[in-house]
Amino acid sequence: MHRPIPHHDTVRAEIGEVWGLAWPVSLGMLGLMGMSVVDTLMVGHLGAAPMAAVALGTSWYFGLAVVALGVLRALDPVIAQAYGARDHEAVGHGIVRGVVMALLMAPVLMALQSLAEPGLRLLGQPEVLLADAGTWCRTAAWGVPGMMVFSAVRQALQALGLNRPVTKAIIVANVLNLIGDAVLIYGFDLGPYGAALATAASQYVLAGLTVWWSREALAPYLVGWRNALSGPALLALFAIGLPLGVQMAMEAWAFHLAGLMMGWLGPTAVAANAVVLNLATLSFMIPMGIGAAAATRVGNLIGAGLPWAFAGRICLILGGAIMGGSALAFGLFPDLLARAYTADPAVIGVVVTLLPIAAAFQLFDGLQVVAFGVLRGAGDLRLPALANLLGYWALGIPLGWWLAFRAGWGAPGIFAGLAVGLFTVAMLLVARVGWMARRGAVRLEAG
Repeated sequence: MHRPIPHHDTVRAEIGEVWGLAWPVSLGMLGLMGMSVVDTLMVGHLGAAPMAAVALGTSWYFGLAVVALGVLRALDPVIAQAYGARDHEAVGHGIVRGVVMALLMAPVLMALQSLAEPGLRLLGQPEVLLADAGTWCRTAAWGVPGMMVFSAVRQALQALGLNRPVTKAIIVANVLNLIGDAVLIYGFDLGPYGAALATAASQYVLAGLTVWWSREALAPYLVGWRNALSGPALLALFAIGLPLGVQMAMEAWAFHLAGLMMGWLGPTAVAANAVVLNLATLSFMIPMGIGAAAATRVGNLIGAGLPWAFAGRICLILGGAIMGGSALAFGLFPDLLARAYTADPAVIGVVVTLLPIAAAFQLFDGLQVVAFGVLRGAGDLRLPALANLLGYWALGIPLGWWLAFRAGWGAPGIFAGLAVGLFTVAMLLVARVGWMARRGAVRLEAG
């Protein structure tokens, strides 16, 4: 039930340790993102307007869900540190409380999805897109409970270094989502509505298969699980997770607001933004997996009472190096990448102007997500939210708005502002990692 927590002094050995944790997470996240890629590709070939409507619906859907998903990241430090300390009862309690908290948040998220159409109208989005965007959100909302349970179990498994059940479940769900998209979008001529139905069904497949394939690995931790069900303990876990939810929201909402500003420029800009962010998010999944591995590795080391700063530095170097490769691809092949998503020449023209700017912020995006993972594992949960508030909301978003609508840069101005915001956040979080390495980490417990 318990694997040893090794401590390494060489770069090669630590890279091997981190990558062993990271690659299944990255593969799983790439597979998870693959559903969104397939949905965008499938709907994109119906035209720019349907693709833009799905992009707006997705923006609303995940803009609300990101807070709840961030709260569940409390399981990273709580379970990883408890596992490193061989506190199996605390591990089991964390798993049970995470799933219960996920189920309690799900109905709220489902209700909020019904507000997509009036909400997007208040945010000034093109009227022609709102009906389809609202329908997409209301339909996809039926998959929220599955998404939340899957996310809670996934976070727990990642903290334990058990990623194979998640990877297998995502592969199966991707295949079923692809088949569902083909049948519902084209076979039954349901368009974006069909993509939402396939997405909702896939969430339950993910949850069910992940729980089933991890049942034997998790069962030893769940002895006496009823002792975990107390209101104060759930509130304590929520209090740990709330700063993480805010941190994720500050970042995600910045990108969603950038997408809404694209809507002020028209449907073509919305569709182009969907393509670029789809590509950027796809490349982001690998360093995001390294960030999750960093939270597990650092948390395990802290729980075991071992030094963790060297592992944190290796994670940062690995994440930055991988995103450098993504930046190179974006800068060299923008036209080729754009044409994989759409044949609309107007959309392709905007994508080609945006991808080189997206290439510029890839490195900083990789650094900030890995630094956040290191800090999460070290129990430093509040300052990263302040870094996002400063980098995105005090600097990046205002600058992007000014460049786009006052300086006349249009869509590239919005992306330039995001690049400045990402640079600022990355530098602040990397500096915070160095400070925490000198100060010492925090052991987190819930209940």
